[in-house]
Amino acid sequence: MYNKELSEEWIDWVETPNPDGTRESEIFPYIKKWLNKNKPQDLADIGCGQGSCSSIVPDEISYVGIDPSSTLIARAKKSYSSSNKKFIKGNAYKIPLDNNSVDAIISIWVWSHLDNLELASKEMFRVLKPQGKFLLITANPDTYDERKIFYKKYTIKNNLLIGTFDLGNGRQLTNTTLHLHTKDQIKNAIKKAGFNITCLTKMGQAKSSDKGLYLVIEGSK
Repeated sequence: MYNKELSEEWIDWVETPNPDGTRESEIFPYIKKWLNKNKPQDLADIGCGQGSCSSIVPDEISYVGIDPSSTLIARAKKSYSSSNKKFIKGNAYKIPLDNNSVDAIISIWVWSHLDNLELASKEMFRVLKPQGKFLLITANPDTYDERKIFYKKYTIKNNLLIGTFDLGNGRQLTNTTLHLHTKDQIKNAIKKAGFNITCLTKMGQAKSSDKGLYLVIEGSK
């Protein structure tokens, strides 16, 4: 998903403070509340990028961040590694963790970049302990048309959008992907793996829509 150019663009964007952006004003507070509610001892962050979510994880939680990009993992290790946090290279289709090894999983801004949601769901199920919890935040299918206005240019083939995403202020994500999964496809992949979906909501208000740019899914094994 991430070549070196795209990884460096991602690092530049994520590490630029934006208190009014969705990440800092909505997503991070939501994750904090979810962690406080579920109180996991072991947490896996699938598609951790350069590790920004680890900065809001309490020290008493053992955290492992997993990402396929060597560039992003190297940045995460440099920026966030500590005695209770580690980062390893891997991906959502083959999570480098043992069966039943963590009691919570988060995956933020990842599922819209995945083609095979059923395999990703099965892998989450495999590594979660019984009664383990998960939190997914991904693109809301109801806003795909609206999202297209944020791209400087794009192509769509077989429900895969590839384009240059305009982040504003001269920043962009080059040749980033958006798989146009339906909401039913997302939910069915999760349920087929054996999970219970306990909460399905939205967040991230765009100026032209009240639908919410992001779909938030909570569930348990």
